[in-house]
Amino acid sequence: KVLQELWLGGNRINLADGKFTDALANNRTLRVLVLGKNKIGTDGMKQLADALKVNRRLQGIHLRNNDIDDEGAKIFAGALMTNKSLQVINLRFNKIGDEGAESLAASIEENKILSQIDLRWNEISDVGAEKLADALESNHTIEILDLEDNRVGKLMRIRFEAIFLDPKRKVKQLEMIVALKDWMIAAKDEEIASLTTENAQLKSQVASQGEKIASLESNLEYEDSEGRQNDSVDGDGDSEKTESVSNKRRRCVVGNSTTNEGDDSGGDGIHWKRRFEELAFVVGSSR
Repeated sequence: KVLQELWLGGNRINLADGKFTDALANNRTLRVLVLGKNKIGTDGMKQLADALKVNRRLQGIHLRNNDIDDEGAKIFAGALMTNKSLQVINLRFNKIGDEGAESLAASIEENKILSQIDLRWNEISDVGAEKLADALESNHTIEILDLEDNRVGKLMRIRFEAIFLDPKRKVKQLEMIVALKDWMIAAKDEEIASLTTENAQLKSQVASQGEKIASLESNLEYEDSEGRQNDSVDGDGDSEKTESVSNKRRRCVVGNSTTNEGDDSGGDGIHWKRRFEELAFVVGSSR
């Protein structure tokens, strides 16, 4: 399998270092690139435009909500002048005004590959919208150019409706709508598959962490067991020491007791000597 769709939305990517765009320039398999909700801005757009001038395989690029202003739109339009593969462009929720719209209109006149351009939620007025309408008059390959939620007046809206109600455009537009829906379904399926893979990876990481925790608990139990055994050994040593001291004391008491019992100068020996002297005194007095 080869990588055909890449979704990188919501990652604060700015592309300014050129590493990603260098790889994109030489890529030969990617068909759809989604970079919505990032921080591309003017600096990132310079790098991206250089890559799009070289890349000949990318068919759809989504750049909504990326701080792209008139300057960024001019740079992007310059890439569309030479790019021969892009068909779908999403630039909604940016800061593109009339100057940026005029640059995009100039690229539309030259580019005969583009079929869908989403410019909703920008800052384009009737001035920029008129330039885009003029470009559509000479470009019959663009089937969708959405300017909803801009500052476009009613009369200009009527003009765009008339352009896209042209029978030649209508047939092609219906075909492109069906193709777009199929692409959106495929993109959602791809997103679901990606989320499923991510979920499996997270489960694997959780299982790995659980094994680490179990290992740590096992080590702690082993250390506790070793500590109790050491305490037991120390306790036996203390008992032997206590018993030794007790025996010494016992021998000391016995020895003192023996010595006192055998010594005529202490204990009961003094008592019997005194009694004998008293008896001798009594006998002598009676005589």
